[in-house]
Amino acid sequence: MSRPTAKPRADHRHAADQARQMPGQWVLAGTYGGRASAQSAALQVRTGDRAPAYLPAGSFDARTEVTQDGADLWVRYLDQAARDFRSSVASGLTEDVAAFSTRLDAATTSKDT
Repeated sequence: MSRPTAKPRADHRHAADQARQMPGQWVLAGTYGGRASAQSAALQVRTGDRAPAYLPAGSFDARTEVTQDGADLWVRYLDQAARDFRSSVASGLTEDVAAFSTRLDAATTSKDT
C-alpha cells in the first residue's frame, strides 16, 4: 500500500511579497488538501486574521480553485484604487466602475494641482 504524498505547505509570506510586487495579478499561495481548508485560508487572507503577511485587512483578495490535487489558493494585492472602490461600495455608494474611476481620477487630478 502506498503512502499518501504530503501536500506542500503554503508559503504565505512569499506569496504576499510576490503579490505586492505585482498589484492586481493573481499569485498561487499554495495547494490545500480540501476545498474547505482553502476557503478558510482565503477568508484569513482577506481579513488578515491569523495571517499577518496579508495585513492591513482588505489589502488582499483571495480565490480558490478546486483541482485534481486539492484546492489551490490564489491571492492578489489590491492597489489603492481597488481598495477605494471596495470601501465605497461597502459604504453604500452605488455606481459602476466607470463612474467611480472618473470620479477618482478627477479627485486625484485636483489634488495634484
